[in-house]
Parts: sequence; structure tokens; C-alpha cells
Amino acid sequence: MRERDTQKARVYKAERIALKEMAAPLATVKDIERFVKRVFGMKRVRAAFPGMRANWLPTVGDGRGRRNACGWDGGIKIPLWARNEWVVIHELAHTVSWRVHGYDVAGHGWQFCAVYLKLVLYCMGREAHDVLKRDFKVCRVRYTAPRKRKPMDPARKAELVARLAAYRLQKQTAPEANPGPL
Repeated sequence: MRERDTQKARVYKAERIALKEMAAPLATVKDIERFVKRVFGMKRVRAAFPGMRANWLPTVGDGRGRRNACGWDGGIKIPLWARNEWVVIHELAHTVSWRVHGYDVAGHGWQFCAVYLKLVLYCMGREAHDVLKRDFKVCRVRYTAPRKRKPMDPARKAELVARLAAYRLQKQTAPEANPGPL
């Protein structure tokens, strides 16, 4: 079962803030296809995502009749308004994310955001990467794997339970400090 896509709006907000002025336009579908071929031809991209086949390229559709750009494991579709580098990289990140992590991950989850940041670094440069990462932090977008919690040892757990019980008892027996309005 696929995870809920809880941070979609935050991702869109962060990228609007960060990348709108930094992206170069891609006027035609042929330009987008050349850009995609260049991205997937980069040694850094192939090294970063070893699960991707070397000869596999996503298909590029013109997005005719669509309001939004979209990316899936087989390719991307880009309508006229979205023909610039950052939207194409966003949709390619969906493609790579689903190819590498499978379909059970959230569409804009931390796995997607990690792939997205790497693609922005490799294709648009360090400055764009740093700005997007900063705005991910500002908008509270998760882009790293959640930390694993260490299991609590029973002695520490018993100590904390005892402290909580003592605090609750003290709170019940103490007279109210603020009796209310007079």
C-alpha cells in the first residue's frame, strides 16, 4: 500500500520559492528530449542511482490537453507552461524515484525529495541545490531517511514511568496556584 503524500504542498511551495528564477526554458519537446538524454547520460546520475538501466530513457510527451506536468516510471508529460528545467527535473525525479524505490513510497515523500535534490545538484548546479535545500528546511520538507529510534532499556523506561507518576500525583495534591478570576 502506498504511503500518503503528506508533504506535496510543502514541496511545491519550496520549489516555487527556490527555483523559479534559476531554471532555463526548454521551448520544444525536442529540447526536453535532449535535456533528458543529457541528464541520463551523466556519469554522476548513473552512479547515484545504480538501479537504473544504463540504456533506459523515459519517454517525453508534449502534455497536450493536460493542466499539470506529470512523471511516472515510464516517462514524463510537460504542457507548454511547464517547459523549463526545474519542472522537467521535478518530473524526472518522480520517474527515478519510482524506478529505484518502487511504488509504495509517497509521491513527494523523503525518497523523492532526496532524488530531486541530487538531480538539481547534478543538472542545475550547487547554488540551485543549496537554495532548494534551504527552502526545503524552511518549508519543513523531509528529504532524508527518518532516524531509527534506539529501543529503550527496561530500567530507563521504569525510571521515566515512576517520574511521570510522581509528577501527576504532585499535580493532583498541590493547591491551585491560580484560583481564577475574583
